[in-house]
Amino acid sequence: MDERSVISFPLGVSASENTIEGISSSNYHSDDAPPRYKIAFIGGLSGTQKCHDVYLKGMAVLPELPVDIGFIASDLTSSHSPVKDQVFPPEGGFFFDRDSVESRYVWRWITMESPDLVIELRHGESTSIIQSESYTEREKGSLLGEISAGFGPTPGSIPSVRITGTTETVKDQLLQTIKNVAGNYPSHSSAWIELEQRSSRSPLETAKILGNIYGYKLDEPINYVQGVAISGRLRLHNISKSTPNPSDQISDLVNFLTTDEGFERNNKSGPNLAAICWAPELAEATGENTWNELLLNAANTYETVERGISPSPCHPDFGCEDMFFISAVCGRAFKVTNDSRFIRKYVDFLLESDVQQDDGLMWHCRSAPFFWGRGNGFAALAYSEALTYIPDNHPDRSTLIKTHTRHLEGLRGRQLPNGMWTQLLDFPGTYQELSATCMIGYALARGIRKGWLNDSFRDPVEKAWHATNRRISNNGDLVDVCTGTGFQANRSDYLYRAAEYGYDDRGGSMAIWFAIEMEKLHRARPLN
Repeated sequence: MDERSVISFPLGVSASENTIEGISSSNYHSDDAPPRYKIAFIGGLSGTQKCHDVYLKGMAVLPELPVDIGFIASDLTSSHSPVKDQVFPPEGGFFFDRDSVESRYVWRWITMESPDLVIELRHGESTSIIQSESYTEREKGSLLGEISAGFGPTPGSIPSVRITGTTETVKDQLLQTIKNVAGNYPSHSSAWIELEQRSSRSPLETAKILGNIYGYKLDEPINYVQGVAISGRLRLHNISKSTPNPSDQISDLVNFLTTDEGFERNNKSGPNLAAICWAPELAEATGENTWNELLLNAANTYETVERGISPSPCHPDFGCEDMFFISAVCGRAFKVTNDSRFIRKYVDFLLESDVQQDDGLMWHCRSAPFFWGRGNGFAALAYSEALTYIPDNHPDRSTLIKTHTRHLEGLRGRQLPNGMWTQLLDFPGTYQELSATCMIGYALARGIRKGWLNDSFRDPVEKAWHATNRRISNNGDLVDVCTGTGFQANRSDYLYRAAEYGYDDRGGSMAIWFAIEMEKLHRARPLN
């Protein structure tokens, strides 16, 4: 083959909890030299061994493809998945429908990779080549029939071809198809066009989209998933004065917290307290110290305890969520007061957590030894928040940077070629999860901009931003945000956790923070 290499790309998990493997040309996800045309090859939809053999023979054409054709490919028979019995497009159930989880993974893989053409390879003694425009009603419910029509949860339609043949004929059939269908580089697929449009948006443009959708409510009991978005709206106005000043509207929205009764209803947990993260930003925007006083009430809710003990209301097992909650609240409290007691609270919590493993990754908590994607996102975000507020001469700052860097180095090794991180970091094929990617991306962007991370992290953060941008529609809908998740008893509880598609406060909050931080990074450190 040409100078491209072929890389492994796990695309899903089967009902038997085997990784569904795929391959990709090394240039498929390239920003520097993207291919002119992209093709997805898929085999095994019928579930037979003969289809597997046909797929293998068909893949012999890969070395003969022009360098400007990128490809992804997978044979589903290798996962022992009953895909032939599953209906497309899958509606709902992402990714917790254990009876037909394969259809969810396959559908999301193809639609979000947005090839220009999907080619299915299938065994049959009677050879044929059927293009999508030739599909009839009998194709209703099939992967190729529905994906070519653009039905279901997808950014757009993708033309498809089904090649039916034997091991002796399939290679010639495939070469003929590529020559006829892709040889003259026809128009890109609708899915490709849509995702490329999203990719072309600047971080500021995407932040403005999110700022029009998220950050307009704070339900009781208050929760960080809405509080972060409120902070995002304030940050957006700070970097783009052409956007409306939201401070008066936000003041009215959150005013109920300034009463003793209102605060007491909403101070029982870390998620409640972190929902007040916007307070110093609102104080700065309005000139009203009331909001700083509210922040200090939140910070003082955390107990002062001996080192090694988790302070209430943090979980006693030192969960990754609490790393973020206490760092966000107490870090801001230190900035407002210069009282080192607040630093001591969150630094002790971070350094005593004891959930980081030899590879740098973090368990969800001491009693949940699972490498949950968003859990590691919380930890990355926590250290980023901690370092933002701790003085340069603080004796623990270098230890925090060392731990944080080791964590991000471990995460860099788990990033997918397309820039995403997954639901379970140590289980190849689990779904690509947006909130974790945003949180890790934010930590990378801020660390590079502030100087505690070196430029070796620039490529991972740009890839993370590219992937995130593609998963945010122009109306603020998001692709695959893990639903609310407490500490789980076993790995399967994380593996089959539902993923939200559409509006989602949790994902929207972290996405607007990431977008704004990327805009700041691009302004401070422009790409060459």
